[in-house]
Amino acid sequence: MKKHTGRIKALLLGCICAVTSAFSTIPAVADTIVPPIQGNTSSVSGTAPLVSGTAELNIPTLWVAGDSTAAAFNDTNYYSPRAGWGTQLGLYIQGVNIQNMAVSGTSSKTYADTDQYQTILQNIKAGDYLMIGFGHNDKRPELGRYTNPGGSPSVVGSFQYYLFEKYIQPAKERGAIPILVTPIVRRDLGNNYTGESGHITETVTNEEGTFQGGNYAKAIKQLGVGKSVTVLDLTTRTKDVYERLGAQGVKERHAWTSQREASIDNTHTNQYGAACNAWFIADELLKSNCNLKNYVVANPQVPQFTEAALNPSYQGQNFSAPTAASTLWNPSGDWKPTVFGDIDGYEFLNHLYFSLQPQSDGSIRMAAGGDSPLTRDADAGKIAASSDGLAMYYQQVPANRNFILSADVTINYLEKENQNSFGLMVRDDIYLDTVINDTMGDYVAAGPLQMASDQPWNCFARKNGQLISGGTASRIYNPGETVHLEIRKGPDGYTCIFGDNAPVSAGFDFPLTAIDSDFVYVGMFVSKSADVTFQNISLTLQ
Repeated sequence: MKKHTGRIKALLLGCICAVTSAFSTIPAVADTIVPPIQGNTSSVSGTAPLVSGTAELNIPTLWVAGDSTAAAFNDTNYYSPRAGWGTQLGLYIQGVNIQNMAVSGTSSKTYADTDQYQTILQNIKAGDYLMIGFGHNDKRPELGRYTNPGGSPSVVGSFQYYLFEKYIQPAKERGAIPILVTPIVRRDLGNNYTGESGHITETVTNEEGTFQGGNYAKAIKQLGVGKSVTVLDLTTRTKDVYERLGAQGVKERHAWTSQREASIDNTHTNQYGAACNAWFIADELLKSNCNLKNYVVANPQVPQFTEAALNPSYQGQNFSAPTAASTLWNPSGDWKPTVFGDIDGYEFLNHLYFSLQPQSDGSIRMAAGGDSPLTRDADAGKIAASSDGLAMYYQQVPANRNFILSADVTINYLEKENQNSFGLMVRDDIYLDTVINDTMGDYVAAGPLQMASDQPWNCFARKNGQLISGGTASRIYNPGETVHLEIRKGPDGYTCIFGDNAPVSAGFDFPLTAIDSDFVYVGMFVSKSADVTFQNISLTLQ
């Protein structure tokens, strides 16, 4: 097992004194040292199965509806894995059954489409509590996720409208007590929390329309006053500490995909950061009139950083991006060609089984299985449960840059099987004309998969080596048709669009920096028995 480097360990542990000193100025906290947080926290986070039985029904449940800053994760390959504040509430709130149903990538609008939302509606009962934590993704200028921070609860489409209609009102109708939580700030390297890092946005106009800016935390507070709902102000609490300590002083609160500081996830906390935010929630509850404060442990103490926030099984990976050009395929402008992964063997790494053809008009025709009727159905590459084999045209993009990658794709030939695919992809790693049968790095993809199944996939991703669906596609395109594809990278993750299907962002909010902390690799791909032409290809860095 490869252990973390002494340099990073010293950097992390060196922050403890600063954090402890900063928190010691808060009067509500005693000076007693809290025991280290150990191991998997599911036992204290209250993520046990739903309660059943007559006696247990008398125990109130604290339901958590929120985004990734509250959610649980399974980051097996992270140096310091992600954890949302919902996973750590059990450290400070006890005597209730905590059910953390937060879903990463969701806004107050899109969470209402999840199975977790339905679970809450079907099980929440009189005397329960519903803790509501949104705002990070509501500000995204995308029709699928955006909610207007300026509208009142009566204005359809506003942030306050969704918070009230989807969460506050249903909870009250069932006799439960809603609690609003403002979003934590994003770690800002410039230590500026007066803009987007503090959830105060400007109006944005793009190809989808005009998206009014505003102050999301303020909208939550106004709604709380207007509807007599308790508001726990995590925005102010985290902003105060982040400003006081600076970006370097709070980096140990955030997830690290690798041992390199460049891999720090400025949005998502690790277990220690999640515990800090759960402590803020407990402290805010004690100052409120909400009777959930009766379940806050006596004298809740400030958490301190321990190595429990690090992954003891982390294995660093050696990776070098290819610098040579392909000797098999021709480039197309700045787009570099390659075929790599699980393609059954080097005997398939040739023009008979793969076709990568730049066109004079700037379009690119790509085929896995070749463009000959004799080889079209050959198993040349595949997107499988534990391995990938594909052809790709790619560019290297700094991991800290946001961008939009788009293209129109005409389908020349497509065998609809479960391992066939085509589309746009953003990867953590890239390889030059190499056969690799094992699982490679993570990625997100705008395109179809599982096309022969009853529920074909609308976009997909590989996270921690596991292949995941972006949802069920309502439409799969046929040969002769042209489909528009997009991948948008924002500060909190990716949105993938496959034609007329719904945009996918839930669960796609992880940084692709576990292998290469400095760059991601973006481009067009094709895999197994597919022949397509990419046109109007555009990569815009923001």
